[in-house]
Amino acid sequence: MKNIAIIAYEGCWAVSVLLAKDFFTIVSLLDSHYLLPQSYNVEIVTTDGAPITSSSNSIVVADNSLSDKPYDLVIIPPIEGSKLKSMPSSSILIIEWLIPKINSSTSILSLSTGSYFLAATGELNKTAIATHWSLIKPLSKLFPDCQFINHKSYLKMGSIYTTGSFEAGISVLLEIVAKDKGDRFSQQCATHLLISDSGKLNFALPKYSSHRDEKISEVQDWIYNHSSSVITIVELAKYFNFSERNLKRRFTQATGISINRYVQEVRIDKAKKLLLSTDKTVNEISINVGYENSSFFTRLFKKNTGITPAKWRKNE
Repeated sequence: MKNIAIIAYEGCWAVSVLLAKDFFTIVSLLDSHYLLPQSYNVEIVTTDGAPITSSSNSIVVADNSLSDKPYDLVIIPPIEGSKLKSMPSSSILIIEWLIPKINSSTSILSLSTGSYFLAATGELNKTAIATHWSLIKPLSKLFPDCQFINHKSYLKMGSIYTTGSFEAGISVLLEIVAKDKGDRFSQQCATHLLISDSGKLNFALPKYSSHRDEKISEVQDWIYNHSSSVITIVELAKYFNFSERNLKRRFTQATGISINRYVQEVRIDKAKKLLLSTDKTVNEISINVGYENSSFFTRLFKKNTGITPAKWRKNE
């Protein structure tokens, strides 16, 4: 069982604290449903173990205090922007507690302006840090040696994840669960989140979006939104004003995979969501994600996952 700490502090946004706690409650419920051992022990921690008052004046009760207890994942929720000018005195305790965690390669997830604490350690100087777009300037003034950027998904440096939005935090949590428990289990978590359209839950395969090439991010978004259509490199290059050669080079350099491979993975990813969240037939799903030949789609799905779409849906 892995141990997770969610740091709560004066002025943080309670919604992000509870989002993380509720997310892992869903994981626990699924573990119980599938008769699996519990995967995570999650604690809300404060500097002294006492309750804190959030930005909305809600009271957040702690499970524990900051200690030398080892954690596999530390989650830092965001702070309301106006409070950056007068951070609580207890912040220094959190900053000092984080430094050995960073140096020991503990996984750390900073949600939006939670990046303040990472920057304040001095361990991420000259490093690109994703944060909320509206607070890049004030954070940059506070920490001029850090490179704060707007990123709609997340950035990953070693074991540290930084995010620029609420949705990106969910994407990271799903990515972490996928690594620990497999892609199908992560997809199950996604379908249990109270989001109306499971296809919009994640960004376009966030594991391939942790880069800083904005033009390639636009290409990825276009592919994700038009994945049911015929997609050719010639048309993509023309649409985004690339030469074919330059597009292929930059895409692979940014994402680590080819465009054709990315298109396949997007379609398979969408198919997984549809299999778990709808009653559509395999043939209907095949067409929905861009494959008119359902036999070809089934072979491709099995090649990528090791099982057929029908078995994926049944969890066999």
